Amino acid sequence: MRKNRKSSGQVSLLAVGLGNPGSRYSETRHNVGFRALETLGVRLRKPWCNEFEYGVYDTGALRIGLLRPLTYMNRSGRAVARAVMLSGVEPSSVVVVCDNLDLEAGLVRVKRGGSSAGHNGLKSIIEILGSEEFIRVYIGIGRPAPGQSVVEHVLGIPDHDEAERTQRACARAAQAIIRLAEADLSQVMNEFNTRSPVGN
Repeated sequence: MRKNRKSSGQVSLLAVGLGNPGSRYSETRHNVGFRALETLGVRLRKPWCNEFEYGVYDTGALRIGLLRPLTYMNRSGRAVARAVMLSGVEPSSVVVVCDNLDLEAGLVRVKRGGSSAGHNGLKSIIEILGSEEFIRVYIGIGRPAPGQSVVEHVLGIPDHDEAERTQRACARAAQAIIRLAEADLSQVMNEFNTRSPVGN
């Protein structure tokens, strides 16, 4: 458990799930961050309501701020900056969950810092916060098929087998967020940076 508890109104961790609002995008690969945050809300017995953008979930031992930016992906930084102000956290205590093209579908990776690698949501957050030092929980979506563009791939809906692996990865990402509120980053990375896709 992290030792320094925040004062009343503050949280120990701000978890941000990236995605695009609306039913058009809900099942796409680009929205795995939203789905991981929804899963986490259920695990904390505080299910999301559609109108909620930001909430603090208090488990008694942990206070975790959860955010799903409703600003669309390329303006995610605006919502994150607002939530940072509301939650009282430093950028180093922000955890962003998002899709990653360089990981096979079903893989989860936890790391701190790094560039946006072309991800518009991460790029917006880095620009607005002025820092790359937030933690990332990546959910793999794999590379586009031959002849398919990146945009078509990330905004596409996976087939049944991939969707099942992705949903298990979203659940694993949700658990990683809880562990990040309890343990050191290095310990969480050792636990969650597996070599094989979830379910294989």
